[in-house]
Amino acid sequence: MTGRMTGKVALVTGGGGGIGQAAAQLFWEEGASVAVVDVDGAEAKRAAEEIDPSGERVLALAARLDEEAEAKRVVTETAGRFGRLDVLANVAGVRVYGPITEADAESWDTILRGNLLQVAYCSKYAVPEMRRGGGGGSIVNVSSANAISGRGGMAQYDATKAAVLALTRSMAHDHADDGVRVNAVCPGPTLTMFHVRRRAQATGESLEEARAKLGAGTPTLLKRQADPREIGYSILFLGSDEASYVTGATFMVDGGLSA
Repeated sequence: MTGRMTGKVALVTGGGGGIGQAAAQLFWEEGASVAVVDVDGAEAKRAAEEIDPSGERVLALAARLDEEAEAKRVVTETAGRFGRLDVLANVAGVRVYGPITEADAESWDTILRGNLLQVAYCSKYAVPEMRRGGGGGSIVNVSSANAISGRGGMAQYDATKAAVLALTRSMAHDHADDGVRVNAVCPGPTLTMFHVRRRAQATGESLEEARAKLGAGTPTLLKRQADPREIGYSILFLGSDEASYVTGATFMVDGGLSA
């Protein structure tokens, strides 16, 4: 197989579904070997089998990436299986809902670990592995359009996603001389099964009804939600050599929401 990622190795966190699975699929389609990492091992295995039924260029790993030792393990296992690491896509994250007046120590711990520490720990161990490969690499951090535009009822989530943007810029400075590019993608509303199931549970609708109604009234210029694959293409671009002159950037992939 030949493609823009042929011979490369990509590690995708949150790869068990949604944007993560879409990005992993695209890296694989373009010739990369891919590690699909998810806190849910069964979902990681299912996604990996859908991406590459032969199992030749895919590795499924279950891990709690907000634990430093686990982040180190998945990087080590990925490099051990495929011989190198070229791309880290930090897609995994968590959500906490509510205004700041409802935030407590437990919810802060959850959101900081899930949205910031996962990115920090995986990046900490990916950079040395990319150095070892001799050709540098690319780290793509998934933030959110609402890290820029803000909204109600998501204070902790939006704050941690803004922190991911600051971390991205600092890492870009720190590791440019290593040949490691670091960029962020800010998705807007995206139609993933997480959101479909959440609406269905709240309204009693079927999954099909929830999926059909979720896009109604979406506040973007394109008047719809993104397909996860549309966000995945931006991750693929930033991970590829086509983005060789791009680092420290924030890519808005939000259907015009921030405009």
